[in-house]
Amino acid sequence: MKPTETEIAALVQQALTDKEALAGLIEGLASKNLETKQRSFLSLQKLADSNPQRLYKDHWDSIAAILDDPGVDAKYIAIYLLAGMAAADTDDRFDDIFYKYFSLLDDNTLIAPMHVALNAAAVYKAKPELRDDIVKLLVSIDRTHHTPSRKALIAAYAIESLDKVFDDVEDKAAVLEFVRGYVKAPSPKARTMAKAFLKKREKTAA
Repeated sequence: MKPTETEIAALVQQALTDKEALAGLIEGLASKNLETKQRSFLSLQKLADSNPQRLYKDHWDSIAAILDDPGVDAKYIAIYLLAGMAAADTDDRFDDIFYKYFSLLDDNTLIAPMHVALNAAAVYKAKPELRDDIVKLLVSIDRTHHTPSRKALIAAYAIESLDKVFDDVEDKAAVLEFVRGYVKAPSPKARTMAKAFLKKREKTAA
């Protein structure tokens, strides 16, 4: 059973002041019990969004290590928590895992690339020194090994991220060219996202 918002809020509140409670949530990420894993992840995700420093201070390394796990569930967890903690990354730790994180755009699964693309906006906003590299990787999805239909699905999420940060993007021409390439994509979602993006952004970029 999926935990309620009230349950998650209570776990987050406890983790804010209790180191053992926070450590328990971290341990829960590796649980074979799906309910425990889900409860831990949802609590930590909320904590990373609302108070990233709390999670970043003592648990960055253990969460970053999850990127090396071959399981797609583990990668999904790491993708979200690392993106959330990026806002508290005063030691430039994300820089050390940057290519490992974004190499998941070319992962053999579909889930990992889609969610890296979706979380790219959060990393972009948190890490100004990495912005140009993030944009270059997102607009290079066509160079990944994925089939055209999978590329289109990943691109839909990339377009969503790029729309959130477009005003701050330096190479707007490259982004617009990338998005135009998906107006006739095999994915209805990608087509819809591309058309909406261009309708909103082409005039402002002119």
